[in-house]
Amino acid sequence: WLKPFRLERHRTPCSRDCFALSVLMASPASSAEPAVVDEQGLARAPNLEGSAEALVVEGIPRANSLIERAGSALKTAGSNLQLQRANTLPTEDGSLRHAATMPMTFDLDAARPCCFGLWKVQQFAGFVLGLGALLILLVARPMKTYPLANGMLGLTAMCACFWIFEVMPVYITALLPMVFIPFMEIASSEYIASAYWNWISMLVVGTYLVDIALEQVHLPKRLALAMLLHVGVVRPAALLACFMGLAWILAMFLNSIAVTLVVTPFAIGLMNAAEEQALVAAEAATDRAQEAGQAEGAGAVEAQGHREAEKVQTFASGILIGIAYSASAGGIATITGALPNYFLAAETMLTGHISWVSWFAFALPISVVTGLLAYLVLYVRYVRRLRFEGIPRDVLEREYSDFVAEHGPVSRDEILVGVLQVLQIILLIVRPFTFSTWFTSPHGESLMNDATVALIPALLLFVIPSQQRPGESLLTWPAVHEKFDFGLLLLIGGSIAINYGFTNSGLSVALGDLVAELIPKASPFALNLVVVICVTLCSQVLSSISTASTMLPVLSSACVQAMVNPLCLMLPATVAASFSFLLPTASPPNVVVLAKSQELGRPLRFRDFFTNGLALTVAAILVGSALSLAMRRAVFGEDDALPRWACEAASGRCLWVDVGGVVHGERVASQACIVDLVSGTV
Repeated sequence: WLKPFRLERHRTPCSRDCFALSVLMASPASSAEPAVVDEQGLARAPNLEGSAEALVVEGIPRANSLIERAGSALKTAGSNLQLQRANTLPTEDGSLRHAATMPMTFDLDAARPCCFGLWKVQQFAGFVLGLGALLILLVARPMKTYPLANGMLGLTAMCACFWIFEVMPVYITALLPMVFIPFMEIASSEYIASAYWNWISMLVVGTYLVDIALEQVHLPKRLALAMLLHVGVVRPAALLACFMGLAWILAMFLNSIAVTLVVTPFAIGLMNAAEEQALVAAEAATDRAQEAGQAEGAGAVEAQGHREAEKVQTFASGILIGIAYSASAGGIATITGALPNYFLAAETMLTGHISWVSWFAFALPISVVTGLLAYLVLYVRYVRRLRFEGIPRDVLEREYSDFVAEHGPVSRDEILVGVLQVLQIILLIVRPFTFSTWFTSPHGESLMNDATVALIPALLLFVIPSQQRPGESLLTWPAVHEKFDFGLLLLIGGSIAINYGFTNSGLSVALGDLVAELIPKASPFALNLVVVICVTLCSQVLSSISTASTMLPVLSSACVQAMVNPLCLMLPATVAASFSFLLPTASPPNVVVLAKSQELGRPLRFRDFFTNGLALTVAAILVGSALSLAMRRAVFGEDDALPRWACEAASGRCLWVDVGGVVHGERVASQACIVDLVSGTV
């Protein structure tokens, strides 16, 4: 008479107690027998008479149907509010690579009532907002001084809305500047197309190919297992430090999505094995107690075993969040570690002044401190108050045995790929002091940048034969075709194209004038703090892609107009774009661990990210503001005044004159003068 409800391990539609209660509430007070629930968790109907029986038979399923529909509506509403849940994302690595940057598009559980089932409600809202912003600015034309700037501002707003709400795949949205800018007569197609293929693109190709080779030979996982086995019985604090340290180190040299995809499944397998061992040990102890005739003791032992398993589940949540946070923190350290860093290196004003090694020297202390802060927050939350004995050595040995059985012992391929990764790092570090000084033009200009040296180890991957796959090279084209994220090149190109449009349309000058009025009124630290707070908040709510691609050109122009060194604002803004810890969809690593957590006994939830990320975000803002100011002065050795190289790169808006004066409290022999492009005055 009623479809039975069974308790499931992870997704319980209705618990045994709540279902029995619903039966009791539906039955009349005069019924002789209450509803009962048997040992298997099945609800059995009471002996009802007449209309009472009909009420229960017809009313309970109807009520249950209403509850299910209400629950489904709440799930959909939560998804439409971007409170992403683990079970709405794919878990297969190929799909998850794309879902990491487009979680809304790959949401498997959301209703799509708009555009014949293509869009969710917020995607349709993003389309309306983006197109509306473009049309309003084209018609209203609020910037009379720079007419072309109105269309460029509208295009930027439309791209931002499309990126935020994922109206189209983020990579395809990056092609909109290529289509619209020539129609708006801002720049030619040839000029804008050059933004999509340049030295930054070549740097991405070189580093990404080595990343794919490392992932293909499974070297990171082998190193992690070897490190844990060396430690022995791993206590919670050491285990958290091992996984976070591994993810942090790898994220400096690999892309953060690949790092999270490599490390997370290993952590999940280890924690599931620990949970299973706790349950098996409890079951064995219970059986021994029952055989000894101690029924009450057996129940207590079983309850204790389940509590131990719950502790493992709780700690597993901390491990996964730690992997995501440390991957984001590690990406800060290198110019190839995070998308905002690529955008900074592609800024035309900074060409030749930001190299791999200079950024590494500047950002490494910030990355280290951010990683330590993340560990401290998670230690307080998951380790200090958790009485968890740790992972025994036999569990680690079993994991390593399974790994060796699947992939074999250490191979020559792994050693060679590891050597090529080290070689790439060394070449990027020594390039400014060696190759750039050895290979110059007749005029003394360097002919080599980071892209060239990054491609040397990448090319060697295709000429060194593989030992494990005879007849093939260490890296093959099918592997590249499967795992290389070509959309990343479009995304970087779209950001550079927007930058070109800002300059050619005069939008950068118009917006820079507004921001420049506030810059001289603030102290250096206060200025850093304001920039970091604004960019961090935008990155949490919007995305690091749209935030960095729109903020960096504005800040660059604002610094010129205010006659301030562009590094004063652009460096802290770039760092802050990686402080995406608060929401599960704020960064690609967060999305990956959220999706992969479906394989745990208790998947991650929105509040897991928010409660941990809030404290970390506040601490990162304060520390990041102070460190970015100190490291800029220590590494780049420039004061706050507009330097000559920035003036010469300002596209005719600035003149460097040999006239002495006092700038920012210091006497100088020459200085920059800003040219008013409208009146022609200096």
